[in-house]
Amino acid sequence: MAENRLGAGLVLMAASGFSALGLQIVWTQQTGAWLGHEAAGMLGVVTAFFGGLGLGALAFGPAILRSARPLHWYVAAEAVIAAWSLLLLWLLGPASGALMALTGAQPTPAWQWGVAFGGTLLLLLPATAAMGATLPTVDRLLSAQPGQAVAALYAANTLGAVVGVLAAAFWLVPAWGLSMTAALCAALNLLCAAVAWWAFSPGRAAARAVSAVDAVGAVGAVGAINEGISGNAALAANAASPPHRLALLLAATGFLGIGYEVLVVRALRQVTENTVYTFAVMLAVYLVGTATGAAMLHRLLGQRLPGVALRNRLLQALALACLLGMASLWALAPLQVALRESLGDGMPAALAAEAALALAVFGLPTVVMGALFSVLARQASGAGLGLGRALGLNTLGGAAAPLLLVVVLLPAVGLKFVLLGVAMGYLALSTRAALRTPPLWCLLLAGAAVALAAPPLVTVDVPPGGQLISHAEGALGTVSVVEDAGGVQRLHIDNRQQEGSNVTALADGRQALLPLLLHPAPQRALFLGLGTGVTAATATHDPAVQVEAVELLPEVVQAAALFTPALAPGAAQNSSANRLTVQVADARRFVRTTATAYDVVVSDNFHPARSGSAALYTVEHFKAVKARLAPGGMFCQWLPLHQMDLATLRSIVASYTAVYPQAFA
Repeated sequence: MAENRLGAGLVLMAASGFSALGLQIVWTQQTGAWLGHEAAGMLGVVTAFFGGLGLGALAFGPAILRSARPLHWYVAAEAVIAAWSLLLLWLLGPASGALMALTGAQPTPAWQWGVAFGGTLLLLLPATAAMGATLPTVDRLLSAQPGQAVAALYAANTLGAVVGVLAAAFWLVPAWGLSMTAALCAALNLLCAAVAWWAFSPGRAAARAVSAVDAVGAVGAVGAINEGISGNAALAANAASPPHRLALLLAATGFLGIGYEVLVVRALRQVTENTVYTFAVMLAVYLVGTATGAAMLHRLLGQRLPGVALRNRLLQALALACLLGMASLWALAPLQVALRESLGDGMPAALAAEAALALAVFGLPTVVMGALFSVLARQASGAGLGLGRALGLNTLGGAAAPLLLVVVLLPAVGLKFVLLGVAMGYLALSTRAALRTPPLWCLLLAGAAVALAAPPLVTVDVPPGGQLISHAEGALGTVSVVEDAGGVQRLHIDNRQQEGSNVTALADGRQALLPLLLHPAPQRALFLGLGTGVTAATATHDPAVQVEAVELLPEVVQAAALFTPALAPGAAQNSSANRLTVQVADARRFVRTTATAYDVVVSDNFHPARSGSAALYTVEHFKAVKARLAPGGMFCQWLPLHQMDLATLRSIVASYTAVYPQAFA
């Protein structure tokens, strides 16, 4: 009977993980489209999601641990997730629109971060808090001694999340859309509630009377929690750290683990296609690794309570794994070329190559991360913290990582030193006794060697005879200017996306002049996307036109000064430079929040497959642009025809003509 209960718990955790990651994909896309794709919008949503999970686990964990009716808690949690997910289908649109209006067209960074994080946290909190309560509740359902099966449940939950993120990205959202995907995930949550009621209700769960000894033996859990199972001597020999020490470890390892994930994803974007499918594959590899580590720990430890010595070894192993993962980043470019040559062309081959690259960097570290969290969670249960608090502290620590590591430290010190700090951070969490061991000193020496001798982690394709003119790492992307042997300079984002060059000035200028010539008397023009700045600057050749340009990445604005003198610091104020204003903002959000009317709006030829760019080709965005046009105004949308298939082109044209039926090409 105990095996049946564990099996039911594993199924529930897998299904719940599927729904959670499916909903995260939906909510990230929906809120990103409304709040914008700046660092505040994108990372604020992710932080709010993790923050809600952590708050839910912390708030409800102690009550779940004490409750005599954990089944009621679980059914209520799944029902809340489903109900709030369905409610958000109607609430998210107007609520996010209100948040966008509250943010404004040109907010200060502090205000934008506050609205993006705080507003999204409150908007998603009922569902995310309930999600944070599901794992502690199922763990409590399985035994009167919570924590015994945490590794197995964590592995099942994470594997379910892997399937959820892949299914949402590759099948559900493309085939059914965001709203239907959210509805299907909500239906799965309701099914989980029904299955739990059927499997664990008092009438069917006779195993509820099984003693703690029988439960541990039948389940084969990671280890015994109380003295009656393992004996006083064994428990004393494996005694974990005090609760406050474990709380710190849980929060710190969550911070470092998510930090490693977001930093490595940034590095991999230099050699991958950076589409929604790329992100899904990377996240799946990360989740598979953590699930594997938790499952391995569950199988290998048996009934022994993990002790401090094992925890120290895992911390040291994780520092080593992160250093090895860093080492593979210097070989990304040649490895990517070798993989593409061996796998061939086409989308399946490209995704397989991206998965292999992610595995090289994520594989070993994530396996150790999964094992380490399981050890800390079991020790926390044994120390009286409870699984809910353990999960909450770990998740809240992870929620702080994107802001501190990616937004604050990465632009300041570079990718190499931030990743090195993550690896060395795991060593700093070891006990004082471990600090005197030879393995730790060897790892410290290895870290010092990387800091002093290794080159910066800069992945830029420089042609033979060429040189790197500029390179800047920002919160959302890496921007570089590369010059070839012939003196041609090209602007790149994340080493893959070309934004123009110094030999395309004629073609770039035409993208401004043609729309302006089609208007009888333009006075104010808006350009969505800056690139090298040539297009927007060309519009200032008409002395009657005041020009604004909106650019997402501040690093692009800095690099554009190398191509467009009007954008250089200290440009002559008596020239056309004083009629060109550049706004650093998300184009979609700026159009919806500004009160200015424009005679001409020109949108750059963004590739729709790039992350966030598809929102600029929707009916909603085209309507927002129309609302910004002055009487008699005109909107010109340039398209990257050489990079689009016929189906994508037809979809964009259909959206455009739905808003502008008189349009022509």
